[in-house]
Amino acid sequence: MNTYDTLLDRAVVVNSLKSEDIFGVIAELIDALVEAGELDASKRDEAKQAVVRREMSASTVMPGEIALPHGRTDVADGLLCAIGIHKDGFAAEAPDDQPTRVVILMLVPPSAGSGYIVLLGNLSRTLMDADKRAAMVAATDREGVLAVLRG
Repeated sequence: MNTYDTLLDRAVVVNSLKSEDIFGVIAELIDALVEAGELDASKRDEAKQAVVRREMSASTVMPGEIALPHGRTDVADGLLCAIGIHKDGFAAEAPDDQPTRVVILMLVPPSAGSGYIVLLGNLSRTLMDADKRAAMVAATDREGVLAVLRG
């Protein structure tokens, strides 16, 4: 199994994001990783700070209703991923002025080197397809969201 499939197998999916800005969404997704047992609760703040720090240095909000926030941190042994769907979308100052609906958050351990960039590239290529994004937003459960990403 390749790293992309492994990442998706462990991914936590939140089909009903509520926050109205990228920083609130980051917090929601970090909390979902904790609730799923993928991230130790004592590491929540450190994980959130890593992602927020990266987001403050350069926004990961992209055209096409997507954002790919990520941060390098040693809070986990391997890559962690949380996928969030915001049915209504939220304002995130996207380059195309569209609301953001699909957010994929990754926590990247220092040992990952630059290999996770390939994963981000694979995710962004998939998400640039409007039909696939729409299918993710329409999905009603984790498996529906992941099926779109698996192609």
